[in-house]
Amino acid sequence: MVTIKQVAAHAGVSFKTVSRVVNHDSTVKDVNREKVLKAIKELGYRPNRAASLTRRKNSNIYAIIADELLSVPYTFDIIRGAQEIAWKTNKELLILNVNDSQESIDRAIESLLEYRVEGVIYSAMYHRAVQVSDELKKIPTILANCFPVDNNLPCVVPDEVQAGEEIASALINKGYRRIAFLNLNEDIVAAKGRKEGVIKAFKQHGLPLSDLLIESVIVTHDDGVERSTSRESAARIIDNFKPDAIICGQDPMAMEIYFVVHDKGMIIGEDIGIASFDNWGSIPELLQPNLTTMALPHHEMGRWAMEYLIACRTDIVHQHLPFKLIKRDSF
Repeated sequence: MVTIKQVAAHAGVSFKTVSRVVNHDSTVKDVNREKVLKAIKELGYRPNRAASLTRRKNSNIYAIIADELLSVPYTFDIIRGAQEIAWKTNKELLILNVNDSQESIDRAIESLLEYRVEGVIYSAMYHRAVQVSDELKKIPTILANCFPVDNNLPCVVPDEVQAGEEIASALINKGYRRIAFLNLNEDIVAAKGRKEGVIKAFKQHGLPLSDLLIESVIVTHDDGVERSTSRESAARIIDNFKPDAIICGQDPMAMEIYFVVHDKGMIIGEDIGIASFDNWGSIPELLQPNLTTMALPHHEMGRWAMEYLIACRTDIVHQHLPFKLIKRDSF
């Protein structure tokens, strides 16, 4: 293995200068930095992180514990947001994917303690309350896309009320007056907040609530499995309530509603407006016409959480970040 002293000799500088360059010390002169970086590339030098950790007071390592990382596409945006801030501040970021089992979470926390991480972002698959392990409280921790049951940790979450209010207001401002909202399971945080926001928009615009129909079309049955009745509900609501616009609880649901509307010979964006939430992967742009939707602020949550940790804040905040309206052609 190439040693730091060999790099120093090749570059014609002291080994302390090489160490400072490797550790991103901004006080190194540009000319010396260029010499060292050139020598590192030519010799193929790789820092010994394990040895470095034993010498450093601080590890410079942060981590994300991701709850069911691969379940939804936008979960990665939290990681991307946190990684951007880590790179800018010369921090290293570990990513651990866990499932609901306590064993999985305990093993992840044990790894973090071994690496002497300086802070942790605990990220959930969807906006919900979580019970955080006492072991994790040994490390500065902030929750992203979830909040603590006991309100004893800081968190950053999507502003579901703002999302419901803004998408409903956008429809109303375009002239839509009779609106159906096909909501998610009303037991979840997102569904409750978005419903509150839609109702708030109707009241603010002075519209009668009799022209607003809200129905939960994703429900949990006795066997604990969630099932969607969105197609059947949409067909019935279009025939009976005759809305001039439909708000869908999430983009995959909107995709189903597109089929229902097309089957009835209606033109989306002309005969009826369609709006949704989440900006889920490629769905909004694959649908024709492209779907207008409220984008979840996962990227912003990742950035905000990482900035909170690096700033060494200790205040217990419950930060809400707004969704972004992505206007396309569905209304």
